[in-house]
Amino acid sequence: MKKLLLIAALALSSVAAFAETYTVSIGINDYPTVIDEDGQEIDNDLFGCVNDAKAMKDVFVKNYGVKESNTRIILDKDATGEKFLESIQWLIGKAKVGDQIVFSYSGHGGQLEDPDAPSGEGTTEVIALADDTYVQDTFFKEVAELFRINGVNATFIFDSCHSGGMSRPGDNKIRIRQKSLGIIKPKQKDLEKMANLKKGFLSIRSKQVKSDAKLGETMFLFASEKDKTSSDISGLEGIPAHGLFTMLLLEFIEADKNFSVSDLYSGLESTLKEINASLLAQGKEEGMDEKEIPQFTQGPNYEGSAARASKPIILPN
Repeated sequence: MKKLLLIAALALSSVAAFAETYTVSIGINDYPTVIDEDGQEIDNDLFGCVNDAKAMKDVFVKNYGVKESNTRIILDKDATGEKFLESIQWLIGKAKVGDQIVFSYSGHGGQLEDPDAPSGEGTTEVIALADDTYVQDTFFKEVAELFRINGVNATFIFDSCHSGGMSRPGDNKIRIRQKSLGIIKPKQKDLEKMANLKKGFLSIRSKQVKSDAKLGETMFLFASEKDKTSSDISGLEGIPAHGLFTMLLLEFIEADKNFSVSDLYSGLESTLKEINASLLAQGKEEGMDEKEIPQFTQGPNYEGSAARASKPIILPN
């Protein structure tokens, strides 16, 4: 009996040893300047998103042991609709039964006017790529389902939000900017880009065969609720520019990579409350009106099964 148990243990360890993790990290600071209805230029650039993507990729490699060759990072103007679709195709082509993928994005988010939105609210949530290609939340749900039915575990991390942006302050100041494009009224070219993205994914999906293996687990991690903003912060002495969510997430992971998703989010919520309390106390000491004291309203949340939420962001191989 002991011999059989030993053989079984060796067989299981062999399977685990072959499990791979593949990651894609996207970070966009440099967005096209747009002209509003009054003919004024709107600067939509962000500050910390490229650092977010680089830091996430480094954490995957250094803290979780992901092979460098199993990672891809796409920054600024390279993050086009075409490059995005290629990265999704790369993940789908590489990951096999028992593997896992991690997709992280830091950049602008928004809400797209959509009368056919499943939510019935008339809008769908999107992320904005560097060439103004909008990727809807439903796209990621379909990608996640494809991984799930093929026995691949998938984690998606979004540091983006849905509210208006702020103008860029001067240099040598702490800068806080909302990572949002607000509510977007799509133009014909936007709809065409989205249609091409959908067509490209359907082409990829048609080549996939559903596996008979155990279904994969899926987890979505968000910097904020869909009706809240997420902050992009720079100008802090000695601290690189980052999204607030990513900055805090990295601190927790570096402290203990084995924190479960649910514990991470409990920690993030507590930390944000402490930051807001500190800002409030400092503002009052300086004689500021309480209404004028800045507060971070983002409420990080996640979507996934309770079983998956009890495990780390990256599952151990």
